[in-house]
Amino acid sequence: MRSRILRTEAPVCQLCSFISTGPSIRARPLRIPTSQKFRPFSSSQKAFATRQSTPPNSDLKPHPTSVKVSTPAQPDGSKISTPIDARVVESDLNKAASLRDDLITKDGIPSDNETEAVLDAYQKIANDLMNPHEDASSTSAILSIKTAAKPRPITRPYSPIVDGASRRLSDLALSVLQHPPIFITPSILRRYVNLQATLRRPETLPTAFHLYSTKPAPVEGSSPVKYKEVNPDKSANSIEAKLADLALQTAIENKNLGTAMDIVDTTYDTKAFRRTKFIRRALLPVTGLALAPAAAYAVATQLSLYQTTMDPTVATNVAFVGILGYIGFTTVVGVVAVTTANDQMERVTWATGMPLRERWIREEERAAIDKIAMAWGFRQIWRRGEEEGEEWEALREWVARRGMILDRTELMEGME
Repeated sequence: MRSRILRTEAPVCQLCSFISTGPSIRARPLRIPTSQKFRPFSSSQKAFATRQSTPPNSDLKPHPTSVKVSTPAQPDGSKISTPIDARVVESDLNKAASLRDDLITKDGIPSDNETEAVLDAYQKIANDLMNPHEDASSTSAILSIKTAAKPRPITRPYSPIVDGASRRLSDLALSVLQHPPIFITPSILRRYVNLQATLRRPETLPTAFHLYSTKPAPVEGSSPVKYKEVNPDKSANSIEAKLADLALQTAIENKNLGTAMDIVDTTYDTKAFRRTKFIRRALLPVTGLALAPAAAYAVATQLSLYQTTMDPTVATNVAFVGILGYIGFTTVVGVVAVTTANDQMERVTWATGMPLRERWIREEERAAIDKIAMAWGFRQIWRRGEEEGEEWEALREWVARRGMILDRTELMEGME
């Protein structure tokens, strides 16, 4: 039996010991079936692109396919739109141009139904372009279970095809409204605003609002077509508050400050809008207040017949003064309470000396400007007043010219 000499081993880490003594590990190639393709899915951490392996018969000449642009998953977890077929988009735009040409080349005055039909067709094209249908596969359904409680916003697919198509469709719709024989009705204007909101192109909305108020109206039955001037200050030519709000919200979402200012100028800051507000909300109370003295005198005359302590004429005068004083005092308190309320104001307030009637009649204008300031300024309340830059200074000057103050010092957080 041979003797062995034992040697003391130097200290070795566990990883090195495993590498030196363990079995050898050989890399084995992974085989991926050629017919398998990966389906795209969105995740809050990663975004995987669509892949497809090369078919077995790669030497064959592939068939021509249409150019498609797909939107990658957004880092904020927004929805992924389906691929966009460039040939389909071009076909839809050619159809839209053909509809426009058929409408404006028609002799005489186009009917409202024909104009509305063209805008409805444009709306359908815009819906297919900006809000394509989502993939309803089982994989996407499973992956959307986690966020089913909180729907993700649909983001605009930023691609040259979509941008160019939306711009061209917007220009076609504007050319329809600019055609002289076409009379812009409230229904036509509503369809146009909804179309531009879908396309997310608010740049032409101020022009459309100006056309609605000032465009000469064609005379029915005239040949050749004659036109008559319209009064832009007439209440019938005012822009509806809902349409103005939708247009302003579209401009804010697209971060277009100049367009937002122009929308305020052509909607809220017009005599027609103020007259419409007065007719709808103040005409009835003012009429009742004007008839109050006559009604108070009639009531006082009847009340004087139920007493015997004084002369009926004196009793009538006393009752008349009392009733009229009560109505007047209550009216003054109510008017002051309504016109001086400022709980709804955030960053834009009225300047000192602004008449109460102006404050009430222009409240929608102030609220719209307040919404613009909230969108362009800091969201944190404690950071208000720290904004700077060319756009912010232009906004501050624009607000001041309207008799308003942006970020009044004594109303800011911690400055009471």
